[in-house]
Amino acid sequence: MIIQNHVEDEALSEYFFIEGLIDIDSEYFINEIKKGVEREDNNNFKTNVRDKVTSYKYFNCDKKFINILEKFSKYIDTRCKTNLYGLIDSWGYCVDTNHKTIFHDHKYCVWSGVIYLNSHSQYLEFPGINKKIKPEKGKFALFSSFLKHGTERHDSKETKWGISFNMAPDIFNTKKDKND
Repeated sequence: MIIQNHVEDEALSEYFFIEGLIDIDSEYFINEIKKGVEREDNNNFKTNVRDKVTSYKYFNCDKKFINILEKFSKYIDTRCKTNLYGLIDSWGYCVDTNHKTIFHDHKYCVWSGVIYLNSHSQYLEFPGINKKIKPEKGKFALFSSFLKHGTERHDSKETKWGISFNMAPDIFNTKKDKND
């Protein structure tokens, strides 16, 4: 066998990364997360977030969350090229001292997002595009799901609170032929 070339790298691809602020009832969502991480179906220490996490579908039917998500979707739909999508996951988390989020992506989705509920010193990093997000109340990031992201461990005595979500391909919303 003769290998003449072997390349392992990531190809350049179109992506979007949107950062902003939104008015949010942090107290309401933090209280909901506190309840969710105590439920039997929690994902505490089972996910890329190495701390307390609600179930993956925890906020999928929450009216306050859905109202926020509709604003994000309206923005995405009018400004970004995406495939059809729908909400698949939305979970809350809290990250305490010395904990982190392992660097990962959500390649099976169309786009993803995070909303922070308080200010914190632990940045969310996107090394592939050289971006960092500093959490603060109402700060959000919406991004192409294949972008790797995560955090380093932090030594802050404050807990970081947030909500993350994924928009997956919508297989039930396919375009119909105009003759149907």
